[in-house]
Amino acid sequence: MPQSLYRPEPVLSPTAERVDRRTPVERSAARLREGETLLVTDAYSTGADILDALRRQLRPPGEDAPYAARQAFRRALREASLRLLAPIEAHRVMLAEAAKIGFLADLYPELDHFALPFVEVQSLHGAWTLYEEGVHLTVLGYRVHPFYGTYAPTRTSHLELFATWLSGYEGPRTRAIDVGTGCGVLALMLCRRRFEQILATDCNPNALESVARELKRFPAPLPIELFCGDLLGDDPTPADLIVFNPPWTQGPVEGLLDRALYFEDDLFERFFEQARARITPGGRVVLVFSNIIALVQPDVPHPIEAELARGRFKLVQKLCRKVKNPPDEEGRRRRTKERVEVWELETE
Repeated sequence: MPQSLYRPEPVLSPTAERVDRRTPVERSAARLREGETLLVTDAYSTGADILDALRRQLRPPGEDAPYAARQAFRRALREASLRLLAPIEAHRVMLAEAAKIGFLADLYPELDHFALPFVEVQSLHGAWTLYEEGVHLTVLGYRVHPFYGTYAPTRTSHLELFATWLSGYEGPRTRAIDVGTGCGVLALMLCRRRFEQILATDCNPNALESVARELKRFPAPLPIELFCGDLLGDDPTPADLIVFNPPWTQGPVEGLLDRALYFEDDLFERFFEQARARITPGGRVVLVFSNIIALVQPDVPHPIEAELARGRFKLVQKLCRKVKNPPDEEGRRRRTKERVEVWELETE
């Protein structure tokens, strides 16, 4: 396993106060807020209860709170949560009730004794369950198995809309590029539409590991080439189709995984500059996007509309579809104004 894979930073010699069920969880949560580092020593449920208490103490804002307030809460919760540690030994979480996490052996082959923030252990456990069970995607007709640290779709409206667009595509299928491939869904959809060559790129090495493992599940090789790096990669070969499912909101990129969630000021400028240089004459650049940016960040210029105003590309068509929120515990769906979008562009 390459050491370049993203992984939670191990704590090799933790200096922390030991806590267990005998310590009131509200007091442990308060100590995390005060800046102390704590090590859970008895049971997985102890750590989970402490983090639940921490969340209550920080008073999460409601769903209708301003976007900035919700982001500030997430940052404060994250910062304090990282100070609660769990012991790891022989690639196992050494707490009663802790389930197996196969990724520990994948990500830390050289380590035997260390600690990890409890919140990272929770994330690893959820990712391992998802990896083993897989996610069934109707647009593919089978399950994909996202590797840890790889963006995996939790909603599929945007994929279904892209599938609608792709079913009507009548252009050449010699070469396509899937920019920011994540767990490879768009690249695999292009395979189903008989593209001869597909370059799947991502700056996240875990995403490429995820797609590489996915490709091994097929009985015959698929025409997907992988590149770990920025945007379109360094292969100058032109493409008939360039697809990009970018982040839908602007925000600070403080770590590798944030790049799947937020875009910085220059992301779209660099993408369109590279796409213009790499698209074949008459080729198509397709972006899978959402109007969520207008709903939660109305002061942020729409990056695709801003590019069209520059005149380097022109709009061929734009598809929209209303998003259906998943039902709550009582089977009701919360109304939303969000719509997913597919923008098809060509060069001027």
